[in-house]
Amino acid sequence: MSVPSRSPFAAATVILALATGPGAGLAGQPDPVFEELFGEPATAREPAPEPVWRPGLGTVVWVEPAASGGPALVEFDPETGQRRRLLDGAVPGLPPLVDPVWRPDGGAVLLTGGDDPVLVDLSTGAISTLETGPGAEQHAAFAPDGRRIAWVRDNDLYVWDKATGGEVRLTDDGSATVFNGVLDWVYTEELADRRGRAFVWSDDGTAIAWLRLDDGEIPVHHLVDLMGAHSRLTEQRYPLPGDPAPRPALHVVRLDESSGVATRQSLSFSDPLPYIPRFGFTPRGELWFQRLDRAQELLELVVLGPDGEQRVLVSETDPHWLEPVDGLRFLDDGAVLWTSRRSGWTHLLRIDAAGEVVDLTPGPGDVTAVVGVDRSGRHAWYQAARPGPLERRLYRVELTTGSTVGLPAAGGTSSAELDPASGRLLVGSSSAAMPPRHRVVDGLGENAAEVPVEHPIARFALADQRFVTLKAEDGFALDGVLLLPPGFDETRRYPVVVFTYGGPHAQVVVDRWPGMSWLFNHALAGRGFVVFALDNRGSAARGRAFEGAVDGALGATQLADQLAGVAWLRRQPWVEPGRIGIWGWSYGGYMTAYALTRAPGVFAAGAAVAPVTDWRLYDSIYSERYMGTPDANPTGYAGASVLESAAALSDPLLVIHGTGDDNVHVQHTLQLADRAWRAGVRFDLMLLPDLDHGLSSPGARPQVFSAIADFFGKHLAPDGSADR
Repeated sequence: MSVPSRSPFAAATVILALATGPGAGLAGQPDPVFEELFGEPATAREPAPEPVWRPGLGTVVWVEPAASGGPALVEFDPETGQRRRLLDGAVPGLPPLVDPVWRPDGGAVLLTGGDDPVLVDLSTGAISTLETGPGAEQHAAFAPDGRRIAWVRDNDLYVWDKATGGEVRLTDDGSATVFNGVLDWVYTEELADRRGRAFVWSDDGTAIAWLRLDDGEIPVHHLVDLMGAHSRLTEQRYPLPGDPAPRPALHVVRLDESSGVATRQSLSFSDPLPYIPRFGFTPRGELWFQRLDRAQELLELVVLGPDGEQRVLVSETDPHWLEPVDGLRFLDDGAVLWTSRRSGWTHLLRIDAAGEVVDLTPGPGDVTAVVGVDRSGRHAWYQAARPGPLERRLYRVELTTGSTVGLPAAGGTSSAELDPASGRLLVGSSSAAMPPRHRVVDGLGENAAEVPVEHPIARFALADQRFVTLKAEDGFALDGVLLLPPGFDETRRYPVVVFTYGGPHAQVVVDRWPGMSWLFNHALAGRGFVVFALDNRGSAARGRAFEGAVDGALGATQLADQLAGVAWLRRQPWVEPGRIGIWGWSYGGYMTAYALTRAPGVFAAGAAVAPVTDWRLYDSIYSERYMGTPDANPTGYAGASVLESAAALSDPLLVIHGTGDDNVHVQHTLQLADRAWRAGVRFDLMLLPDLDHGLSSPGARPQVFSAIADFFGKHLAPDGSADR
């Protein structure tokens, strides 16, 4: 076997078999594997409960699902190794035991989701209902002193005070277009962590800041429900590239002893409107915020003084694009921990009050998360794609000298949460061969205690997974991964399915336990397909130049790399070169449709789920980040469009879309259908009425994945060698 650099199997990683034999459970109708993986309840599809630190007590807690004897709130003490149930979720009158909100001392949890929030004292078992107004409370958060709780109801912000037992309403203008303390759709999707909260408490609990977003100038997109006798219309404020943006404002109130408003400070922003993606309080109680210009090429860290003066502490520029900085820390000596790509890699910087910059993580490899600063204030923990982009490891750096030590690797991918009380780390690890596990380690990364959280394992044989390296057309090294069928024989020829995502700031080829799409890919391998994935230019964790190569021209550079992957596949003696298909979801659906219309004849078939077909139809924050506006970059938008090349479609294409998708609207698929029939070309279409972008309705996903598998069985393996 001939490859550009080394044997493709030189860095092989074999996944643990989890069933009695290859292809176990893959026969019959309906497909039991797809029902197991993607049906309801989908215990094999979803990750295990995610353990977190119990505030202030140094123990680990998680919500155990009903399938494991719950629902129950469970605690594990790493010192004694004891595990106990703190709260039975089946207690009558309790709201659903989902995402409990912890009081800062760890002694109580707040449960929302019922008529009124319920506070449960875990030491006495006392249950208190907090009387509130009509409507559902969202995004509840305790003040750090535990005295007050803030939440959002009907897009207005409220504070509940333990001393008075009542609410104080901080805003009164919340509406369908005005959001107080909660993010609108486009901020949630493109600028935040998708939890949606947009308020924060000061460290002493006496002040609260929130973001107000006004979407009144944003055009309306209509979602139409046709399932009843009379149609129903839902309006969504959805900005397209070039449309008006959400109008932001920041507000701070300082509360008196009775939770009344003692002082108020407000900051509005004039045109051109920036984005305000992050904000909080400094240790001195001043408001800080990140200000990102609309072109997303200038990012500033600003502190608002008591007199309204704005001080810019850090200013970042980038010719490609910038994204909000997570993991920001203000240190006791006035310095700031900040992540930046100014070196060409994402590095952790220490920037002192005089503006002097120290790079704490020099060299190749991106810092991918800041875990925290230890109790001494001398060390920071961070996660990085080191020693290579396929891994995520944890490191501790000394903040004055830069001296760095790595946590002993426990798998291909590790993440962590730092406990401020004990200084210990709660580490989660997995690899392609190891299901997720959690352990508690001390500040040196030693003295590990395993946390007894079990990951639900699918009852079928996972494929042999092997990482490969190949060369792009210009000689650049690209990482790929193969899933091989049971009993793989290099003397035979196999049909291949290429799985793609391909979008900026994402990564497919990484050493970790498989998620939903990858479990489906394992099932495809069980049907006799080789499955292949490649991280093209634009993917994350390989430096600024690699990711920024797609700037202004989504699609073209990424497709060129994917085609290099196809050329490599065709050179392998075990590949049937005329039977190579491609599939993807969301951006991967876009890449699939783009490939079949921009490189017809390369792929024997493609399946696109919820695809973008034209970036002029997608949201402004995402599209403009990489493409600018259509007025400024008409050639780039036209070159990235599937609609513009729809007439070139000649290979079998299956498109699956939910008509209730509020992210990638079904408009994308319908406009593709319009272009196709007018050009005299056809594709297969599966519409799922009223379903969203994730097609997350009971029974939907088994049908979706069965349709894709059967489609490839028909078009890639007509002799039945890769079909059921």
